[in-house]
Amino acid sequence: MSPAWLLALIPFLAGLAVTATYAVQLVTEILRRTTGNVIEATVTGHVASREATYATLHPVVSWTAPDGTAHERALPDDAPARALPEGARVRVRFDPAHPELAALDSDARHRQAVTGVCVGITLWAGTLIVVIWRLAYVLNHLREYVSWRY
Repeated sequence: MSPAWLLALIPFLAGLAVTATYAVQLVTEILRRTTGNVIEATVTGHVASREATYATLHPVVSWTAPDGTAHERALPDDAPARALPEGARVRVRFDPAHPELAALDSDARHRQAVTGVCVGITLWAGTLIVVIWRLAYVLNHLREYVSWRY
C-alpha cells in the first residue's frame, strides 16, 4: 500500500471533528428541552454579528422569568430577521439556573445538530469501511501471491 492511503486520515479526522462538534450542540439542545421552561417573550430589536463572511442579524428578545427577573439577550436563530420583526411575540426556552443558554423554542437547531452528527458519522465510518475493505483486499492478494509462489 502506498503512503497516499494516509490521505484517508483527512475525511476520517474531519468526520470525527464534525461529529464531536454537533454532538455537543445536540446534547445542549436535549438538555435545554428537558430542563428548560417555555416563556412568551417579545422581540425588542436585532443585533448584527459577523459569523462568516457576512453579517447576520440575531433577534434581541426580552422576557420576565417566573421569579420576576427581567432578561434581555440576543438569541441565536436560523430564521431571517424579517421573520421576527420588532414587537413580535416568540416562545423562548430557558433554564432559570442558566439563562445565558436561552434559545428560541424551535426544532431548527435540534434538526441541524442531528443532521451534523449523521454527516460526521457517515464521513468517519465511510472512510473506515473503505480503508478496512482495501486492507482486506491487499492482504488477500498478498496471501494468494505467497501461496502461488511456494
